[in-house]
Amino acid sequence: MAGNGTNSAVFSARRCSIGLATFVLVVLAACQSDAPTGTRPLDVVSLAKGGGGSGGGGGVVPTVTSTDPPSTVRDTTIDVSVFGTGFTTGAKATWSLAGDTTQVHVKSTKVVSSDKLIARIQVPATAPLTSYDVEVTLSNGKKGVGAEMFEVLLGDPSASFWFPTDDALLGLRSDGQFLSGASSVYTGGVCGVNSKIFATTAASNSGDAIMHTNNPANKDRKCAQYPRKITVVFGPGDQSTSPAFINVREIANTSYQIPIGATVRRALHINEARCDGLVFTGQFAGVSTGADSVNVTRTGGSSWLVETQPFPDNEAYCRLTGQKHNIAVRFTVVTDRPMP
Repeated sequence: MAGNGTNSAVFSARRCSIGLATFVLVVLAACQSDAPTGTRPLDVVSLAKGGGGSGGGGGVVPTVTSTDPPSTVRDTTIDVSVFGTGFTTGAKATWSLAGDTTQVHVKSTKVVSSDKLIARIQVPATAPLTSYDVEVTLSNGKKGVGAEMFEVLLGDPSASFWFPTDDALLGLRSDGQFLSGASSVYTGGVCGVNSKIFATTAASNSGDAIMHTNNPANKDRKCAQYPRKITVVFGPGDQSTSPAFINVREIANTSYQIPIGATVRRALHINEARCDGLVFTGQFAGVSTGADSVNVTRTGGSSWLVETQPFPDNEAYCRLTGQKHNIAVRFTVVTDRPMP
C-alpha cells in the first residue's frame, strides 16, 4: 500500500507540473499574439553619458556621446564628427530641436567606424540660436540620441563698405557699381564680396573689419561686375585698379568697443596689385614703416567712418617697394546689426 501511495503522489506531482507548464505556455502565447509583428514584449534600451538609444527588436542600440566641434555659427556648412557606439553602415544623423529636424540640414552622413561618423551639416542664417539634439538612426530603425549636444551660435556680423562717389580728391576709389545714394556699396555675399567684422566668436574676436572683393570661396561670383575692383591713386596719372583686400584693425570685438561719437587711431591695410600690401600704420610685421595711422570714428551703433588724417599725415607704406605715398582715404563700414 505504501508503494501504491508513493506512485500516486509522483503521478499527481507530474500532472501538476505538466499543467503548470501548459499554463505558462498559454500565457506566453497570449502575450506574443498581442505584441506587434516583429517585436518582443520586452526590449532593452542602452544609455550612454550625454545620450541614449531606443528602438524595438534585437541587436545593438546606438548611443551618441559627443560631437566635434560642439558648435558652429549660422549661415555655414561644416563637417561634424559624431562619436558614440553601435554605428553601422547606412546610419543617418539628424539635428533635432524639440523633434523638428528641418532647422539644421544634414547633407550627408559617412560612417567611419562603429564609434564615429561624420555628418556634413548646413546651418541656415535663420536657424534658431540654441542647443540641438544629435540623433543617429540605424537602417533597422534603432536610434541613439545625444541630448542638447550641438549649439548654433550668433556669428560675426557681416559688413558693407560704403565708398563715396564724389571721390576726385581721394586716393582710394570704388568701381562705381551697386550705387546707393551717393555711395558705391560693397556688400558681403553680393557679387563675390566677402566682408564682416570679426567681433563675436572666440575663434575670431580680433575686432577687424575686412573686405575681400573676389573671394574664390563665395558662390555669388556669377555677376556682370565680378570681380569688383578698387582703384588706388599713387599720384597724378599714376594709379592701379585691381581686386583688393581691405582690413581695418580693431574697431569692435567682445572685449572693447569704440564709443559712439568717439574717434581713435587704427591701422589700415590694403592689399592690391601695385604694392601687394599698402599699409597705414607705423609698424608692420616687426618693420618700422614711418607711415601714418587712420582715424576711425564710430558714427552709430552699426557704423564707423574710416578716413586718413589731413595731408601730409596721410602717408601709406608700399611693402613691395618700401616707398611711401600720400593717399587720401574715406569710406564707411556698416554692419548688418548693431554692435555692443
